[in-house]
Amino acid sequence: MGDRLAGKVALVTGAAQGIGADIARAMRAEGARVIAADINAAGCEALVAETGAEALALDVTSEADWEKAARHIAAAHGGLSILVNNAGVELVRPMTEHSLADWRALMAVNVDGLFLGCRAMQPLLAASGAASVVNISSIAGLVGYPDQLAYNTSKGAVRHMSKSLAIEWAAHGLPIRCNSIHPGCIRTPMLEMAVEGWVREGSIPADDPWGAVASLCPLNAVGSPGDIAMGAVYLASDEARFVTGIELVIDGGWVAR
Repeated sequence: MGDRLAGKVALVTGAAQGIGADIARAMRAEGARVIAADINAAGCEALVAETGAEALALDVTSEADWEKAARHIAAAHGGLSILVNNAGVELVRPMTEHSLADWRALMAVNVDGLFLGCRAMQPLLAASGAASVVNISSIAGLVGYPDQLAYNTSKGAVRHMSKSLAIEWAAHGLPIRCNSIHPGCIRTPMLEMAVEGWVREGSIPADDPWGAVASLCPLNAVGSPGDIAMGAVYLASDEARFVTGIELVIDGGWVAR
């Protein structure tokens, strides 16, 4: 076990699988006390058994759940040093097939959840003396992709909310840094669902969809959740004490083209 995050308490949302689970593992391995939060807390059981993290049931769209989580963390841990807003959902469908209900449901998780979490946890983060918020956006928040209007828009909002919070907290003298991470094609359950949608629509060949996705990246590879986790560890650590308001792109060069 390392010590880059020793003495810190970290809350990671969407921790039951994919990027969130690997961030929780990596932060625990670097010495943080990790609270693995997910709407499906039972889905975190393997992670808890493996790492000793604490599982927490949290619906990120619920203001009451966030307030309850803040009270629990204050009572059980005495504070919070790191907040990773990772929970998110995807929608791969042409705009004309986005219902208003679809749009609002996606925004509730990807955008409202981030706002509610940052607002609820701000007092605990500020009291820690040197806090870090890491918001998981996407390269879809930097460039447009077809048939992902709601998702693209939400991840662009995450990018700009992160910058706005970084400046707001600094302007008010609060010791909270805020940055966003923009993953490229990372093999997670969410990307697998997206790839299935691209195959159905004929955007990529059905015989080798992952090869087609990899070929779009200059490194000719699909990333792993661990690639994102190490970026999150850096931004959460004291090594990044002078880093706020940035977008850390981890995409194998995808958007550099």
